[in-house]
Amino acid sequence: MNNPRGVLYPALHKFYSALSSLEKFEKGTNFFDNISYLDSFFSEYRNITFVLQKSLAHTEFNATYEEFRDRYLVNDVGKWFIGKRNEVLKQQPFDLEKRIEIRIYSGQDTISLPEAIFTIDNDVKYSTIIDSLRKTLIGVGQVEVMFSAEFSFYERGRKEDLYDNFISGIGQMKLFMMAMKTALNEECKLSDELEKKIESLNFYRVPKDMLFIDDYVFYCKKNNFEKALRIELSVGPKQTRIPIENFNKAYPDGDLFEKFELMHLVIFQMQKTLLPTCLVLFSDDTFQLQTFGGSLKTTIYRKLHEIADRIETDGIVAVFFVTEMYVYDANDIAMFDSRERLKHARNEILSFFMVDKDLTMKSRSFDLKKINDFEYIASVMFGKASKPKQLEFMNPVVQKFNRIRLKSNG
Repeated sequence: MNNPRGVLYPALHKFYSALSSLEKFEKGTNFFDNISYLDSFFSEYRNITFVLQKSLAHTEFNATYEEFRDRYLVNDVGKWFIGKRNEVLKQQPFDLEKRIEIRIYSGQDTISLPEAIFTIDNDVKYSTIIDSLRKTLIGVGQVEVMFSAEFSFYERGRKEDLYDNFISGIGQMKLFMMAMKTALNEECKLSDELEKKIESLNFYRVPKDMLFIDDYVFYCKKNNFEKALRIELSVGPKQTRIPIENFNKAYPDGDLFEKFELMHLVIFQMQKTLLPTCLVLFSDDTFQLQTFGGSLKTTIYRKLHEIADRIETDGIVAVFFVTEMYVYDANDIAMFDSRERLKHARNEILSFFMVDKDLTMKSRSFDLKKINDFEYIASVMFGKASKPKQLEFMNPVVQKFNRIRLKSNG
């Protein structure tokens, strides 16, 4: 088929309109606007199949449409989307609920403050919530306090996270549209342009934590907050696991810790810098790499905390971590916050850490001034092993593995 305006074009445009509405939905936006964006999303999302049915009327593709619709769209999330569309059009605006959890990170533990719940009846500005924490954070008694604010959204009275339903529904609709495009086998420039615009939207592509979590530090002496700037690299779908044998083929010598070291030493030599990276090893001999960065240490604490939360449910058996670090004389920095300490740093190092389910721990550090000296690197990697250093931000992982061991030993 070769149409200037293809059969699939109207449905793609409705899909784009639905996603464009969801793109405006943000954690700090007021309830009135966010509810309007959700109402528009449900309406436009449901209209996708309406307009496609009309486009396919009197063609030989009706049976194909019904087959793919039943395969990809007839499920619990699809039924919920239909119900919400009918509700927001004929009864009332979407009944949105917002929850905010504040987590405070320290070297010993993570403290979660009581969850704050808001609806359109009691909403307050995000900045007000953060500002109200001053007294609590000063009471911690530290020079600085690292914490994160995590947002989650629900339909009032229900337990399902809206984000999970949105991602599931969007993913199924993308599969449905892809299957229909293949079956129709048509050329349409407008459809091609819309597909590119859809692929450029952020809501369903950007990691959830980038959308709904903010990292902060509170400087107690200065009585002010700083919000982190962040970056996260993605090498594929979030749940993708890679067989560890692929890693072993690329780096055949040494144990996994040494292979992890070698990989990132080479990267550092090429780039002269390196983002913090975790290698998470699972019990089925697969792994995931998580590479991220932030202007505050809070992001590292949170990421390791999130990995610790997944250890038991996901079958994680080891966690490897690499990051650039500053070296200080301990007596010089006790009273300084992170920003003030920088001028007291005496060296920079690239540090590697590992802890596994048996509480085996390894660590090694390389002086950045000698990072291109292969003899130096070999002397560190194959020299006498020193006592493993345990960084504070690795504590959640260590503690989780330890609790699992104690529970299994009964």
